[in-house]
Parts: sequence; structure tokens; C-alpha cells
Amino acid sequence: MENTEYGADLHDTSVTSTPSPLTSRRYSDSQIEMRATQLLRELWQNREQMWGWSPTDPTIVIDPAKGLELLGYDFFLEEELSTYYSDRGDVQVAGVIDRESRRVHLSKRFPMSVLSFTAAHELGHALLHESSEPLHRDRPLNGESISRDPIEREADKFATFFLMPARLVKARFVELFGTESFALTEDSAFALTCDSLTKAKKTLKTRRDIARLLAGSKSYGGRNVYSLADQFRVSVEAMAIRLEELSLIREPIS
Repeated sequence: MENTEYGADLHDTSVTSTPSPLTSRRYSDSQIEMRATQLLRELWQNREQMWGWSPTDPTIVIDPAKGLELLGYDFFLEEELSTYYSDRGDVQVAGVIDRESRRVHLSKRFPMSVLSFTAAHELGHALLHESSEPLHRDRPLNGESISRDPIEREADKFATFFLMPARLVKARFVELFGTESFALTEDSAFALTCDSLTKAKKTLKTRRDIARLLAGSKSYGGRNVYSLADQFRVSVEAMAIRLEELSLIREPIS
């Protein structure tokens, strides 16, 4: 894989350098995406050293634990973390980042898609944010919603960009479905659902409906495929949202 897969054309310094504190500024989405892309590039360039072998599939290096390691954090999976009370009742903590000891802890009681997104969220905090509070706890996260809190939103966006990098998602989408602009037609409806366009439209009424089906599809055009959600180790809904963000799906025509 060429380095351009993870943005070798970026001209910023190493992502592992000390981040600017958020007391002076916020990050734009493009800045967050650039940071995520740079970190992925560093993981790819150092893959043989960090993995002990040289992965050829770029999705292998989309690993929040290795990203934390590159930033000098230790990563631990625990049977269970603490519980805190919110206005919605008791909430099980899914992730904890301790900046003083440079440790991140994740609870194993959640599904892999939650573990992956929560770990990437903590990676975003480690890379982007300085805080007067060294210990920070997070609820379970899966990328299906974005926090309204500015700092938590930034960590959510970082996780999205890190786990589902635009260029790689687009490339895999084209590999599976043969287009960068999926439209529901008679042919594509049959390839996706083995049904006619008329019948497919009864359930695929919105762009999100189509995105969900594409994100989780394990077959297309009569061949078995490795779903995008599984390839990137995220939930179907998180991948569906990403496909929409990347404008890979046309609005269905009624």
C-alpha cells in the first residue's frame, strides 16, 4: 500500500508531538481529521516494529491500542470498571484515561464495536486534549451519536476519522459495490436484496436505510463479501453514518 493511503501528502509535523492545549483554541473537523490521518500514517510506517510483522491490509493498523502505545500510553482491558450516576440512571464506565500515569483502561463487558470506538475516543483525548483533571471516565460509545460537549465531540470525531478513514472507506466501498455513488436501480436492488426495485423500495425508503444495508451487507451480486462494518470493526449504524458523510449513496427516487 502506498503511503498516500493514509495522507502522505500532509505537511504537518509528527502527530506524536505535544498537542496544543484547548484552553487557547478548539479544533476544526478538518484539523481533527488531519491528526487522525497522520497517526494512521505513522502506525503504517512503523507497522513492522509495532506488530512484529508487516501487515499488508491497511485496516490492520487501525488499532487504537497501538495508537495509544505510539503516544506513550499503556492500554489495559479490565473485566469491569466503575459505575456513575446520571440523569438517565446508573451508567457503566466503558473507558478511563489517566493522563498522569499515561494509562487507558477499557471494560471488556461491552461488544467489540463499543470497545473499538471507546478506545479510539480515548485516543482522541490523549492526542488532542490537555486537562486540569488527570482522570477522565467515558460511557460506552459506538459512533452512532455525537456528544454536544465540545471536547467530547472532538474525541468522537477523532474516533470516526481514525476508525473509518475517508480514502480507505471509499476504496473498500468501490471494491464491494463498484461505484462511488450508489444509486438504487433495478440492477443494484437485485444485487443487494435479490428482489425487484419495487419491492426493495418498500423497505429502503431513505438514504440511511440503504446505507445500513450496504454497511452490513455480507453478499452483493451473488458473491459473499466481508461487510464494511466488519472490515473496520465498527457498528453497522456507525458505518452507515460514515457512508452518508462521504456522499457515497444517492437519495432514493420515489
